Amino acid sequence: MKRTGKVKWGAMKVGILVTFAIAAILYASFQGGGAIMFAPRDYVVAYFNNVNGLVKGASVRLSGVEVGSVKSVKFVNLDERRRLEVKINVEKSVWRLLTIDSRVQLGTLGLLGDKYLEIFPGTPGLPLFKHGDEIPVIDEVGLDAFVRKPPEVTTAIDSILLNLRDVSGKVARGEGSVGKIISDTTLYNNLVDALDGVTGLVADLQKNQKAIVAKLDATLDHTSSITSKMDRGDGSLGKLVNDGNLYTNLNSSSNRLDSILAKINGGQGSAGALINDAQLYEEIRNLVARVNNLVADIEKNPRKYFKFSVF
Repeated sequence: MKRTGKVKWGAMKVGILVTFAIAAILYASFQGGGAIMFAPRDYVVAYFNNVNGLVKGASVRLSGVEVGSVKSVKFVNLDERRRLEVKINVEKSVWRLLTIDSRVQLGTLGLLGDKYLEIFPGTPGLPLFKHGDEIPVIDEVGLDAFVRKPPEVTTAIDSILLNLRDVSGKVARGEGSVGKIISDTTLYNNLVDALDGVTGLVADLQKNQKAIVAKLDATLDHTSSITSKMDRGDGSLGKLVNDGNLYTNLNSSSNRLDSILAKINGGQGSAGALINDAQLYEEIRNLVARVNNLVADIEKNPRKYFKFSVF
């Protein structure tokens, strides 16, 4: 059968479509950016001393949302800080967020994951970056930034480690309070003896528990009996608590005593005069002095006052 060598237009369209799709996939794989590879973009430039594995096509995010990709990474060696130039593609739809105080930061997806760039939007209302402008870089984060600490931080960490080693060495040698607690068996033996003593005390308490409970019960019974008698009015305490006449008599007696004391304090009666009249006190005092003198004179000269005659 003779072949014509002609290709149908339908098959050609399928081939063209497949070729275009393959080309688009290859372009996306080289350029990065995934679903936003056909979106219109502008770029800004950032300079790094070390990109820590950042590659062309790496993800660029704005506040955590993917908005572009790394266009290129190349050495420029402008100064000690600006050794590498990174061009950053950013969608035009979010360009309005890139004000002049925006910043970019190198980040890591996960602890040891791929590198990406994080753009922090600036203050609304400020002027925007222009195409190809330099965007400032802030400090890196992640494990690499931690490993590459400045010398003063490394020195501080080394000092802390040395101090910890010295402390652990002293503890191991039994120096200091902690070392003695760990190394000295005396404390352990004392604790064991104390625990033995406590155990013995608990055992004795358990043995004497019945006797203690019986004594407590007896004490409670006596207390209950006493309160019952008081409640019935038995005995002096019971009468004092329950007998109203006793209270009345005590109240009456206290009133009379208060009246007597009031009279005495007012100078009424002999007792009041004796306590309150100073002149009476002086007269009594003088009388007592004269009596004492008289008695003394009688003792010295009894014949002066007494005459004795037998016949």
